Amino acid sequence: MNNQKGFSLLSFLLYLMLFSLITLFSCHIITSLIIPSLSAMRKCQSIIALHIASDLFVRDIRTKRGCKYDWKLITPHELICHQDDHDIGWCFSGNRLNRKEGIYDKGWKKSTASIIAHGIAQAVFAIEKNNDHIVGIELSLTSQSNPKSPVICYVAILEQEKT
Repeated sequence: MNNQKGFSLLSFLLYLMLFSLITLFSCHIITSLIIPSLSAMRKCQSIIALHIASDLFVRDIRTKRGCKYDWKLITPHELICHQDDHDIGWCFSGNRLNRKEGIYDKGWKKSTASIIAHGIAQAVFAIEKNNDHIVGIELSLTSQSNPKSPVICYVAILEQEKT
């Protein structure tokens, strides 16, 4: 009998099966850890985007402090107010929250628009009135990736007469 150096076909197939199982097990562990972390990261980014959008909305309303407010359009999905020599509008359409700045006269003329947040399932403006004066505005933003916890912000409005 001659003893040959090397592997037999049976031992080669056994090693191939063993390494294939180790590779599949490793891939399974990696995907079971990475996919949930990616979805959590996506959810976190959408919540941060909603908070940034609400901060920008509050900033726009608060910059009018000390001025007499002139509201041009108030609906649950759109809000337009006049500031100095231009108008600022906030609108929810097409799963996006848009901010427009320009001149509004039953339609936008000479306006610039920017997308403040996208991936929004719902955005609602709620107006609080007292004696026919608007005393506060609430903005409720609901993300498509996290519909169970909306981001809600409230801005109190103190109107003062111009002298």
